[in-house]
Amino acid sequence: MIEIRALASKPDRARHPDGHLAEIRLIADVCHNLPGADQPQPIGEYDGLVYTWQTANDFQQSWLRKHFAQAGIDTTFLEQAPRLPRPATSPDTRPTWTQWQVPRDPATFFAVDSSTLADVVRRARAVDRHDPTYGPVRTAFIEWFLDHLAPDGRHILRPSRPDETQFQPDGPNDLRQYRALVTMSDGTLIVDHPRLRSSDVAALPTNLHPLRRLQLAAVPPRRRELDASLWARQHRTTHPDCRDWTVLNTPTDVDEASQPLIEPPAPS
Repeated sequence: MIEIRALASKPDRARHPDGHLAEIRLIADVCHNLPGADQPQPIGEYDGLVYTWQTANDFQQSWLRKHFAQAGIDTTFLEQAPRLPRPATSPDTRPTWTQWQVPRDPATFFAVDSSTLADVVRRARAVDRHDPTYGPVRTAFIEWFLDHLAPDGRHILRPSRPDETQFQPDGPNDLRQYRALVTMSDGTLIVDHPRLRSSDVAALPTNLHPLRRLQLAAVPPRRRELDASLWARQHRTTHPDCRDWTVLNTPTDVDEASQPLIEPPAPS
């Protein structure tokens, strides 16, 4: 955090060829998974430090080496660790013979097109009260995200369940957290957890066939779903010329640029 703030106030200290904003973004990105990465992981879970190392680019690995060396940490185990499998995949939309559950609340599923989803997200943002330090960056990222919805996409919404991670308490008024299956501009299906007004969602037409609702309700929760922040990171890598939401007029807020739209939840 100190290094990021120093770069924001003194851009000429940047070592990255693309300037201080690129360096801030890369440092913030590689630090995102470091808290708790040194703790023992449950059986079947990825080692957070190995994952961070293997998904870092050359500049980020050089930055990590420097700081690990200062802390007396040998990086040999990171460099020799076997490659991890793909960490996240698109969410499931249908149960299988081996992966299913008794359908839960099938009547709560709604389908919306991209313009309707963008509208309900913006309506909720207009009444939501976030920490002001998130204001410019979070708003820029959300607009970038909405711009990248599939033009003819069909997205699925349902209320978040009590046994799922709640990132903020309900309110004010009728704001609630929802689980959304969202189709992005490249056809990728991701999961997101927007806060929406329940009155806006209740006013949506009931346009899903009952059988399709039962299928969605029978899909069990699982780990490692591709979410908005992971998709944005992949898209930024494959489309370097795409408009980047980190280009702000408020340099002191730029260290928030790599924060995801909504943090991915811990599965129930």
